Amino acid sequence: MPGEAGACFGIPALTALHALLVDGGVAGKTVLIAGGAGAVGHYAVQFARRLGAKHIVATVSSAEKAELVRAAGADTVVDYKTENVAERVRQVTGGRGVDRVIEVDVVANAALNMEAVRPGGEWVVYGSGAVQFTLPFFALAACSPRIRLFIVYLLEEADRRRAIDTLNGFLARGDLVHQIAARLPLERIVEAHELVESGRAIGNVVLSID
Repeated sequence: MPGEAGACFGIPALTALHALLVDGGVAGKTVLIAGGAGAVGHYAVQFARRLGAKHIVATVSSAEKAELVRAAGADTVVDYKTENVAERVRQVTGGRGVDRVIEVDVVANAALNMEAVRPGGEWVVYGSGAVQFTLPFFALAACSPRIRLFIVYLLEEADRRRAIDTLNGFLARGDLVHQIAARLPLERIVEAHELVESGRAIGNVVLSID
C-alpha cells in the first residue's frame, strides 16, 4: 500500500467502522451518512456497502461530491444545500425513515435526524460543531431514538480490535478508495490546513515529508 494511502485511513476509517459495527451493525438496515464526501463519511459509505446495508443515503454539498459518493456505493445522494433531506429520506424509505444515522455534526443535524430517522432508530454520533447544545425534549421523546456518542480514541479494547480486524480484511481485498484531493510538501502546511477548513478539498490533503 502506498504510504499516502496509509496516511488517509487510520482514524477516519476506524471511526467509520465503529459507527457501523456497534450495536449489531448495519446488515439489512437503511443508513443515512452525514457528510458522505468527508474523510469519515467516504469510508463509511464504502464500508456500509461491504457490511450489507440495505440502502445507503448520503448527504453532500455539491454535484462533484455527489459523484464521488455514488461511486463509493451510496444508493441515494442528497445535496443538503439544494434539497430537503428529510423529504428525500422519507421517499426512499416509504415514509419510514432510516434505521441508523452516522452523524458528523449533531448540532447542525439534530432537527433533521428527528425527521429522517425512524422512531426508535439509532443516532451514532462521532462529531459536533459545538461543545454544548440543547434538544427539544418532547420532539425528541416522540422519536425515542437510541443515541450513541463516541470518541474513537476512547474505544473499549474489544471494539477497537473488532474495527481493526475488519479494516484489515477490507484492506487485504485491495478495493477501498483512499480519496486524495491534494498533495503538498510539509513547508506548505498552512495552505493545507486552509484548504481543509475551506471545504474545497474533496478528499484528504496529504503532506509529504522529505
